Amino acid sequence: MHSESDASTTSTRFVPRHAQGLLKPLAVILKTGDPAATADRFFDSKHVKDLRFIVAVGLLGVLLVFIFGSIPAFVLEWTSQWRSFRGQPRIWTYLRIIFLASNNLRVIFAPALAAFGALFAWAYQTGSARLGVVDLFACEITTLCRVVSVVDTVRRFVTAFDQGPPAAPAGAGQQTEPAHPYTAQEDYFPIFGSNTKDLETLEARVVINITAFYTYMKAVRDSTRALAEIGPRASETEPPSNDAPADRWHEAARNVVYMLFLGLESARHAVCDLVEFVPERAEYIIIILISELEAFRFLVRQYPDPEEVHHKRIILRAPEYRHLVQDLCHSVEAGRSCKKPKEDGTQASESQKPSEWEPAFQLLDELTKRYQAAMVLIHS
Repeated sequence: MHSESDASTTSTRFVPRHAQGLLKPLAVILKTGDPAATADRFFDSKHVKDLRFIVAVGLLGVLLVFIFGSIPAFVLEWTSQWRSFRGQPRIWTYLRIIFLASNNLRVIFAPALAAFGALFAWAYQTGSARLGVVDLFACEITTLCRVVSVVDTVRRFVTAFDQGPPAAPAGAGQQTEPAHPYTAQEDYFPIFGSNTKDLETLEARVVINITAFYTYMKAVRDSTRALAEIGPRASETEPPSNDAPADRWHEAARNVVYMLFLGLESARHAVCDLVEFVPERAEYIIIILISELEAFRFLVRQYPDPEEVHHKRIILRAPEYRHLVQDLCHSVEAGRSCKKPKEDGTQASESQKPSEWEPAFQLLDELTKRYQAAMVLIHS
């Protein structure tokens, strides 16, 4: 059973790869050299590989029509005209027969070529629309994560957690209502709200990561609302210990950071799927990791018991962070120094300039600091 499964997997990979190799001549003609151009992305992006396979099969069909149509046409003309060509130079005879056969072949080959042109036009338009959806979601997710990083949202919530809930006003009772009720009327997810149906065209893993990100971010908003609705208590002005907090305010504050952590993690996975230009992807992942590692460090501190299920789940990320940060540092430094960093098949390294790695390089120091602070806490 195992060998049959492996053989099936190998065959399914072999066929598309070699069929799509037929598109290389088209790619040479149509590609512009700009990684952001739709024509270039159509031949490189993993999001339209099914469309490339369809086009490759169509091109293969046209070639088969030409091959199996030209041979009978050539034979037919040779058998019907060979007597009239006797005594003429051989090269002239061949050219005349090819010319006459091509007239018959045109009746079959022209419709096949027209059908392939229509197929290619459909695939290109469909791929362009799909890549537009990918770009929209990538832009919204990375923008939200950049806002979280610029404002340093995670660290602000961690600092507020350590300081404790706001003190109750003098003369207040046991609990007071919040002075400014939390209301969230803004729509921060317009792309997700208006393009949900377009997610059906993407692969399952991509859809899962995108949907998870937006779900967690909505949970962050709900958790923030729950935190704001808890009024200050006069007895809760002392900073908490490293143990799990027992009061409602600290529990709600911790939930906000936890939801942010899960949302940032899902955003990082979504960015890995959506953004294919390697320097930009590296920059976005580093921006996300700066906030994600801060939340990871806080959660490790909040769940110190090795036997506790939350600790076990959170600590699983440590090896992933180690490999991810090492690979990022290596890729960014190699790309900035023109050493052609290791590729993963998304974009050709020839299209990457050292200056395009500079934004990611400027963030490496902060990423290293956050990573080391988190790892020190784990090994302590």
